[in-house]
Amino acid sequence: MIDKGIGGLIVLQRRDNLGELIHGNVPLDARVNEDMLISIFVPQSPLHDGAVIIEGDRIRYATALLPVSNSASFPREWGTRHRAGVGITEVSDAECIIISEERKEVLLASRGKVEKKQSKEELKESLSAFTHLSEAKDKEIRWPKRLFKDIPQKSFFLFLACLLWILIIGIQQGETSFDVPIEYYSIPQNLQIVGEPPREIHVRLKASHRLLSSIEPGSVRAQINLSNAHSGTNQLSLSEKNMSVPPGISTTNFYPRTIIVQLSPISKPNKNQ
Repeated sequence: MIDKGIGGLIVLQRRDNLGELIHGNVPLDARVNEDMLISIFVPQSPLHDGAVIIEGDRIRYATALLPVSNSASFPREWGTRHRAGVGITEVSDAECIIISEERKEVLLASRGKVEKKQSKEELKESLSAFTHLSEAKDKEIRWPKRLFKDIPQKSFFLFLACLLWILIIGIQQGETSFDVPIEYYSIPQNLQIVGEPPREIHVRLKASHRLLSSIEPGSVRAQINLSNAHSGTNQLSLSEKNMSVPPGISTTNFYPRTIIVQLSPISKPNKNQ
């Protein structure tokens, strides 16, 4: 365009939507190529006034009127085109290529600052750097957006996952061991326990992990019926029937399986004393 004496403003849209910042624009939606840009900016074209807006590889708009910068640091010879090219970069993350046919120069504006480009290679390198920087920032911003996107759906699936995990834990079987107290009951009225009978028994229980984790002290007991016991030494064989456990829990093993209990008659007081 410089070689042909053609000026223009080419705005490269990034993340920010420029719709509220530009005016008088004509929608095009044409693929970017050299002939298209030249045909827009030649003085004979009805579209040559204003700027073109490029998004990706498409020319979205032509004749766009850009916000004009009011900075006092610019050269006095700069006209409206230069100030408009810089102005759009002050209010958005867009970059703008400013082609001045009078001064035979190409400027690149970004974040309110302007750099003169001496060659095609220098301009290409700068645009490439801006593209990589924008992509990196896009990725940085994209992660938080992805994290907080679709919160209701994610919360629902998280709830389902937790519910499924609870069900799996509830169904999965496990085993644990306890030392549980022995309760002796139904001792004959004329007999009493003497000595030191066993007070605990080691029991291994099986159930779901949920039930095992809910066992409270005292909910598991070994109960021994002495209604048929006699005076002297009683050797008693134990079975699972002697174990009192909560519903859903079974006894897989216990030790000892045989205990010895000494009973003796209750002494009656001597009437002569």
